[in-house]
Amino acid sequence: MPNPTHRDFRAVMNSSEPHNIEAPAPPGSPRRNRWTSFSLLTILLLLTIAALGVSHVRMSWQLDENNQAMATMQAELTQLRKETGYLEITDEKLVHVVAAPTHEDLVWRWKVFVPEGVTIKSHMQVKQSTGGSTTGTSRLQEGTNQIELAIYRGPEGQWKQKLTVVRGPSTSSSSSDLPEEFMSWLNNAMTSSSGLLNAEGTKTFQPDQEITLLTMTARGRVKPDPETGERSKQLTEESTEITAWLEPEKP
Repeated sequence: MPNPTHRDFRAVMNSSEPHNIEAPAPPGSPRRNRWTSFSLLTILLLLTIAALGVSHVRMSWQLDENNQAMATMQAELTQLRKETGYLEITDEKLVHVVAAPTHEDLVWRWKVFVPEGVTIKSHMQVKQSTGGSTTGTSRLQEGTNQIELAIYRGPEGQWKQKLTVVRGPSTSSSSSDLPEEFMSWLNNAMTSSSGLLNAEGTKTFQPDQEITLLTMTARGRVKPDPETGERSKQLTEESTEITAWLEPEKP
């Protein structure tokens, strides 16, 4: 009896159906392109990372440019506020003062914020070294006030000093006359000023603190005598001081 194993093998070999038997690849033949696929994925990943990096750098540059532009605009706004006398209130428990611009000679303005429960008086004094002085006083109210000091010629031709305080719709003022000879001397004098002047921005002070708004010192010009050519000593000794200050009112 034939061996069933050999019979089955012969049946298989004699069958008409084709059989695909994959032969092993020879040593030098190319393999499946697995490394090529891996390289493409790597390139795509690197391109994505590079694009994200470029986008991040570009956004960082734009952010820096925007920050620089904002800083420039903020500096310009701060300077503009100083030049226009903008009163910036940062702490309502403190007194705030800023000098406001004027376009007239011998006229000064300030904006003052007075905290709640605080009473402050404003003073203006013209004092001559040869003797005599005039003083004006007004009271400031709680909130924002505007103070104006002015030396001007009145409607009748006389010189006056005037202190005006404006608080909303209400206005209070005090004035006094100045001698003609004093103003004639002052107009030919050399002056120097200190205090809270224009373009300095808002300053803060404690409610019980005395605040100097203006100190203007005027001294006569030294002129040579037309006959001897010597300089006059009398003019250098004469001086005038215009002072404005805020003083807390004691209870």
